[in-house]
Amino acid sequence: MQLQQQETFTIQGPQLEVLGQAESKLPASARRTPVAALVLVVLALVSVFGIGGLKLKGNYAKVQALYTTATNEYGDGIQTDLAAQADAAASLIRLAGRILGEDEPTVAQANAALDGWNTAEATPAAQYQANQTLYAAVGDTYTAASLQADTDQRNQLDALYAEFTSRQALVERAAANDYNPAAEAYNRTTAAFPGNLIGGVWGVGHADLFAPIDTANG
Repeated sequence: MQLQQQETFTIQGPQLEVLGQAESKLPASARRTPVAALVLVVLALVSVFGIGGLKLKGNYAKVQALYTTATNEYGDGIQTDLAAQADAAASLIRLAGRILGEDEPTVAQANAALDGWNTAEATPAAQYQANQTLYAAVGDTYTAASLQADTDQRNQLDALYAEFTSRQALVERAAANDYNPAAEAYNRTTAAFPGNLIGGVWGVGHADLFAPIDTANG
């Protein structure tokens, strides 16, 4: 029979045990027939795509956890550091507003950048863009305010800017060393066969990088 002459799936682990149990439950007369082979092929596909889909979804969840909840040596995650950085930015911008005036161009630009951060979609790609805009605007505001600050104000500005930039360094290091490599590996899996088919069946999506949008979506 043609089906019996074709190569069979190579299946290991729990899938093989399940299929063996399934074959043993078939009637003796049907165990060596094309029907039995077809049944086992169908079961193999269900097993591979089912268990593979669960594994893929689990991998996706692990990648997302690296961005949302994984901790660094200080007990913070990427989003925790980003939130702390935004708090430092808000305090620095308020102080700069008192020194320069709220309508001063760099202060207004920094406030707009902070608003953009606070309203950005909570995805790595979107937050990267908002973070970069905020980082540049806060740097300009810090420089401008420092030129007109008295000693006490300058000390406060320095402390807030040190907190702001240190959080940026933590975020960039965690993204480069942990999150982005994991997201890239996951995306390679879902872009190749059979991950692309399994991902389509299970509705598992692309993992954004904490990187420019054209790179994250590439």
